[in-house]
Amino acid sequence: MHQFAGPGYAWVLVTKGDRGVLHVPPFARYAILANVKSLGLFLILLGSLGCGKSLEKQVQEQIRTFDHASLSEQQVEVQNVKENGDHAVAEVRITTAVRLVKKDGNWVIEEFRIGDRRWERAEHILAVINEERTETTLQQLNLITEGIRRYADLNHQIPKVSSFEELMDILSPQFHNQVVRIDAWSNPFSYQAIGANEYDLKSAGPDGDLGTPDDLFPDP
Repeated sequence: MHQFAGPGYAWVLVTKGDRGVLHVPPFARYAILANVKSLGLFLILLGSLGCGKSLEKQVQEQIRTFDHASLSEQQVEVQNVKENGDHAVAEVRITTAVRLVKKDGNWVIEEFRIGDRRWERAEHILAVINEERTETTLQQLNLITEGIRRYADLNHQIPKVSSFEELMDILSPQFHNQVVRIDAWSNPFSYQAIGANEYDLKSAGPDGDLGTPDDLFPDP
């Protein structure tokens, strides 16, 4: 077992609610990602931010205490905040520690420290991330399918295109009000017209490879 402590960065996107209260959109309960090669630690801690304090202070307090974490003020430094209407992006420097274990000759991150004597297993964090990404991607697929249906109702055929990018160019904005290029894993969707009224629309899923068991499809 090996333990490493070092700084990391986080980019936190927040939005302003009806009462001026700042909120972070619900992508996941939290996500902690680490680059094992460089041992850089990236945290995105999500939740709601209180009002009546500066944006920098709100971001710092939320990250320090999210989900009962207990990071000190010295461990969370808000370096930059940019506001754009009801949205803001904060660049944050976080100092914490990770535990690693050697498997097959390579160091693999096993746990992240989220407070004094409190550690979270990496596999649990990844499970939460993949669960939320799967739900988001399925929602996207279903909305795209609805756009294809609307197109077909008007044109009496499905879009005859050779790529998903061309599909989006045809559907947006009349039949699909959002331009979607990638799934929640940042991989492109796949679209193929099979016949006059049949098509194959899917995401490569968590592994990023098409044609594997974890591919995701819209609801039938």
